[in-house]
Amino acid sequence: MKGWSKHFEYLKSGKIGDPILTYDKSSKTFFLLVPVTLEVQEHQPKEILGVDVGERHIAAATSTKGTRYLIDLPEEFKQRKQHYQRLRSELMSKGTRSAKRKLARISRREKRFTENVLHIIAKKLITSHPGARFVLEDLTQIRANRITYRGKDKEARRQSEQWPFASLQQKIEYKAKLYYGVQSEKVDPSYTSQTCPRCGHVSKENRPDHGERFVCQSCGYEEHADIVGAINIALRVLVKDQQGNLEKLLGADVSRPDAPRLG
Repeated sequence: MKGWSKHFEYLKSGKIGDPILTYDKSSKTFFLLVPVTLEVQEHQPKEILGVDVGERHIAAATSTKGTRYLIDLPEEFKQRKQHYQRLRSELMSKGTRSAKRKLARISRREKRFTENVLHIIAKKLITSHPGARFVLEDLTQIRANRITYRGKDKEARRQSEQWPFASLQQKIEYKAKLYYGVQSEKVDPSYTSQTCPRCGHVSKENRPDHGERFVCQSCGYEEHADIVGAINIALRVLVKDQQGNLEKLLGADVSRPDAPRLG
């Protein structure tokens, strides 16, 4: 039996679910998928990491430890995606029975490739920030708000459609919990790319021409727009945590008008 040694460790220590036997026609290979439920001890996070996905870069990350950076796909990944797109277009235009069968094989191959790329990105993020609490966007409404997120940049919208960001987030969540026992969190992403993290000013004009540069029209703060989005995503959890700590400290709901005030 072949498999990753770590998986065999999981089989020994976890609760095994109902196995699923699948067959890949293209490689004429059977695969046995065995789901395993593991008990993971939770740990306190060592840092907060906000992750903004999908604009002109596949992700932007900012940490409470002071690191901030953009994550771009290697050119070879982009080229292979474009190759699959061209093949799909050619096969769909033919419309023959054999073309449809080949299209199905190409689609499966592309899906495996995409999932592998997302696993690589997620693992790199997790291992670069061991023990971090990842704060992610709630992408429930992202397709309905595509213009809000991608603007009029057709290439950015095309890239965002090709890379399933919900799948990337899911991989980040389970890897962070599995490797380091830290639970991730999702927040409302509304206006994160239009809000100044320094003064709080919210305006579409903070993103001139919906470009990559963020320039606050109130205080003049400047930064890459995707980095600003990641900062604001992290801030939403920090503010929530502060609210909870104040409630514990004061023994009351600090959002109520009759709650005690500091100072």
